[in-house]
Amino acid sequence: MQTAGFRSLLDDYDFEFVQGQMPHVEGNWSLHTTDFAKSKLWGYFNVLDPHDVEDTERQLLQLAIEDGPYDGILGYSQGATLAAQSIIRYTIEHPEATIQDMPFRFAVFFNGATPSRVFEMAEKPIPVCAENEPEAIYFYSQMKANPLLHTTKLFPALLPNGRPILTDNKLGMLRCDAALDGTLIKIPTLHVRCPGDREEYGAGLYKLCDQTVAQQYFHSHEHDFPRGYDEMRNIAKLIRSTAEL
Repeated sequence: MQTAGFRSLLDDYDFEFVQGQMPHVEGNWSLHTTDFAKSKLWGYFNVLDPHDVEDTERQLLQLAIEDGPYDGILGYSQGATLAAQSIIRYTIEHPEATIQDMPFRFAVFFNGATPSRVFEMAEKPIPVCAENEPEAIYFYSQMKANPLLHTTKLFPALLPNGRPILTDNKLGMLRCDAALDGTLIKIPTLHVRCPGDREEYGAGLYKLCDQTVAQQYFHSHEHDFPRGYDEMRNIAKLIRSTAEL
């Protein structure tokens, strides 16, 4: 429903929707929430379960292989995060891949949260106190914000190089940081976000992308979806120009 405005202006594009399977917390958090009053709200993965996060990323990449090829991918909030994390996973696992080899050749992110990266633990983590570790506080706050997420055996720790992670001793999970990781997304991207929203809902993801092929569109609706004919028209034009890159 939220995307209908710009999709109608891209009538030469084909869109396919991927339904999330993770229950999303209810609440009047969006202008569109009342539109879904008779249906459940869904996310894509349990942010506190690295095994679920990795499985979901691989399922999306497998879908692209089986049902594609696709030119681009578009996501809002956690959907944008999943899109970004899947692209990052493919890039890390296929470092020689060109843009033409990628499962998606451009991406559109609406209010996309800063991606996390899940990886197999190859080093012994150094446990730390959760109350003193910002990464742990951030992830645990997600559990409180969404009581539908079950708790996991994750604990906060440091890698030997001092980087903070959450881990269950088998998998580690960290938030990507452009200052440490550099450019992780090298395909053309469009970032639709609100400067008044928290930095982790847009700015962090933008910094991880190749700035020479990244465009931004700013709206004023905080974490809600942009709306109105003029905004939909501008976004449609930017999606088209991103695809043409």
